[in-house]
Amino acid sequence: MKGWNRFLAQWQKDFSLWLFFIVYFLLFRLAFIFLFRYQINDASTSMDILAAILNGMRYDSVIATYYILIPFVFSIACLFANWEATGNRIRNVFGAVFIFLSTFLCFVTLGYFKEFDDQFNHFLFGLIYDDFRATILTIWKEYNIIPNFIGISLVTLLCLGIMRHLTKKPFLSCESIAKYMPTLPYRIFSLLIILSFFAVGIRGSFGSRPVQLKDAAVTGDEFLNKTVLNPYTVLIHAIEQQLKILRSQGLKVFLPNEDVTKAAQYVSSINETYDNLDRYMIRYAKGPKHKPPRHIFLIVGEGYSAWPLWKKYESLGLAESVKKLAKNGLYVESFLPSARGTMSSLAVLVTGLPNAGVMTNYQKTSMTAYPSSIAAIFKQLGYKTRLFYGGLLSWQRIGDFCRAQGFADVYGGAHMGNWASSNEWGVDDENLFEFILNTVEDEQPSFNLVLTTSFHPPFDIDVRSKGFQLNEIPDGLKPFCISNVNFNVLGHFWYADRCIGDFAKKTEAKLKFPLVVVTADHAGRRRISKRPGLFEKFAVPLVFYGK
Repeated sequence: MKGWNRFLAQWQKDFSLWLFFIVYFLLFRLAFIFLFRYQINDASTSMDILAAILNGMRYDSVIATYYILIPFVFSIACLFANWEATGNRIRNVFGAVFIFLSTFLCFVTLGYFKEFDDQFNHFLFGLIYDDFRATILTIWKEYNIIPNFIGISLVTLLCLGIMRHLTKKPFLSCESIAKYMPTLPYRIFSLLIILSFFAVGIRGSFGSRPVQLKDAAVTGDEFLNKTVLNPYTVLIHAIEQQLKILRSQGLKVFLPNEDVTKAAQYVSSINETYDNLDRYMIRYAKGPKHKPPRHIFLIVGEGYSAWPLWKKYESLGLAESVKKLAKNGLYVESFLPSARGTMSSLAVLVTGLPNAGVMTNYQKTSMTAYPSSIAAIFKQLGYKTRLFYGGLLSWQRIGDFCRAQGFADVYGGAHMGNWASSNEWGVDDENLFEFILNTVEDEQPSFNLVLTTSFHPPFDIDVRSKGFQLNEIPDGLKPFCISNVNFNVLGHFWYADRCIGDFAKKTEAKLKFPLVVVTADHAGRRRISKRPGLFEKFAVPLVFYGK
């Protein structure tokens, strides 16, 4: 009888701890929805919010049950010996670990969502490849580290006190246990109920299968569906996806039979058999032949979204320079980047290979130029090939990668001087373009790939001194915009746009037959619309300007 009483007393404490975990996640989800409430779809109702919250508790149950698994083992041990003191200590340790780790993850995921419009995803692993020092400095400058640290500390201390109070003693006394479970059959039945509770909790489901990631989208509201998963669940999924990519078996993943010839014939609609893939890929442009441009500048604007060029946002005046180039050139409005991250997108432009999520710039095969490499192709056409990057060439090994892919000259921020007017991510765009103009001469045709850096955190250029004047959202846009518009960020977009326009003018004056092509690595993640559509979130411009 004593062993049974000890077990039930300990289990009640386990259950109290489990309930504490569930309520913790519930409060996090409520805070999540409240902080980003402007993203809730107008058509969503209170029932949609309730559905997201209740469905989220299924995923919370899984994490909470795993956290009390070890304490529960010690509770079972109390059936056979007096392990109560040890069980109490183990329970407090796991409760404290949950509070420390969960509070940190919840604070981080809220900041992460603000930046990436999503909870933890593949961008998280950019820390592995990015310039670690630059990343840490950006986090320090941009994300209110001190206030967040204070917030994490206060929440942790408060939750530790509540947790210890709730698990200090069972909610049913030994006398009550003896009264309601006097005989062995009652105790066996109670034990089966407890074990069933664990089975349901750890599966997050009463059904025939455990809760899965695909079960999260229970509403028609994209934002509410993103709040269903807790930080643990999305982090575990992100890690699993990254490991899957790292374990990928190359060709077998996309072409199980490894018959490259048949695949090439299918893609090209050519039935002949060649021993060279290039033969299948040859295409001839239609239309009359013109004199080719002598100097080509492919400008990849950091985070240069398409939406500031749209008529809807013209009153902001953020993209007047590139809009002018588009008006006097060719503008492809329906255009998307090849990836959501800078290096993944740039690797596609450099290699001509689609993004497969395998970090092409770190693959052994990238040590020599691919046949589809843009630099190698332009070299065959007689152009001098150059890369101009405003940041450090060690970032993502971009310098070595581009040299291997056929760029004859590779320039980074260290070549451009004036690091007093720069940040950890690179020199200001005006210094980058000035260096390009001083470097490119007219004596030989050239192809120049340019990657800018100024429209990137920490957004520390004094854009007011550069002439940026916008300090209020025009009345016509106010109903559609968030309330806390960051005008400094908008000013950096304006500055990046102006630098591109000024550069285009100067190339016309200095060089013969220049062609300026403007696009972006990916759309910027700083938007002003409360609920931007999918295309508005991801679209980038493609502008061809030349004479």
